[in-house]
Amino acid sequence: MDLEEKIRLFYRRPTEEIVSRERLIELLEEGRELKHYIGFEVSGFAHLGTGLVTAIKIKDLIKAGVKPTIFLADYHSWINKKLGGDLKLIQRVSLTYFKSVFLSLGLEEEKVEYVLGSSIYDEEYWKLVLEIGNKMTLARVKRALTILGREESESNPVSFLIYPLMQAADIFKLNVDIAHAGMDQRKAHMLAIDAAEKLSLKKPLALHTHLLPALNSKGRMGPFSKMSKSIPNSAIFVHDSEEEIRKKISEAFCPAKEVEGNPVFEIMKYVIYLDDEEEVTLERDKKFGGTLTASFSEIEKLYREGKIHPLDIKKHVAEKLCELLEPTRKYFEKHQELLEEIMRARITR
Repeated sequence: MDLEEKIRLFYRRPTEEIVSRERLIELLEEGRELKHYIGFEVSGFAHLGTGLVTAIKIKDLIKAGVKPTIFLADYHSWINKKLGGDLKLIQRVSLTYFKSVFLSLGLEEEKVEYVLGSSIYDEEYWKLVLEIGNKMTLARVKRALTILGREESESNPVSFLIYPLMQAADIFKLNVDIAHAGMDQRKAHMLAIDAAEKLSLKKPLALHTHLLPALNSKGRMGPFSKMSKSIPNSAIFVHDSEEEIRKKISEAFCPAKEVEGNPVFEIMKYVIYLDDEEEVTLERDKKFGGTLTASFSEIEKLYREGKIHPLDIKKHVAEKLCELLEPTRKYFEKHQELLEEIMRARITR
């Protein structure tokens, strides 16, 4: 595979930003297998943004010759009080339910390394956390606190300040070339790049993917309007039934003529059709214009012009999601106990 094709795979949707293109070319020209990492807090059910968007991008990176790592951040989840702050439960769910989500989405262990965060936390790691902390001001670290999904506040526990330092240290301890996350993690990656420069460590490439808006979002993305596992009606979970998927999409916000911030159209753009030239076939009744086949970019143009109705987009997106998520749905139909443990944890805490 030539350099240009690898670059295309890196930038293909759902990628939104790479910091920086020059660093990407520099790494690719080294001609070696690049090491990657994406970290996850472990809490409730995995939704499209957590599971499918991640799997799509990782598969692109594998094609480009990257060795991916999925980092199951048990201590980070514990600090952020996920699953009631029960560390043993977090660790168990990390290695059962959460790992199974990605395996069912096609990220087999022979292609992807799965690492439990606490397994790398040795004396060297904690020394690195302190070294990063010594190079950062309190104000700089506080600016990164929104990576927890929480605003900076005087009432936040002191442990929150350790969180972004650990996230930077994870990158260096794993010796990765590529730090991958959603756009909401950008501040943490910028902190890591800053730390790399100050400590003369290997500077990571930061790859950020698009955040899907909540299904009930009423406009452009804000900091707390993304899909959320804690708000069931805001998200499609990767193991939802076909009926649940169709119902959620049918009730989702989908304004006519609007593309940006339109939850249904953004699923179409960032999950289903990743290239503008991909062919789309919309099945429509003859009285509404009949079946329409066109490139995604043309479909987008027609939708902006009001020549395609939101109901046509909703029906198409629902059916495509049912197809894409079928392997995961079938896997969890056979492993209901993995879902039940999280449900019990959420009910009792």
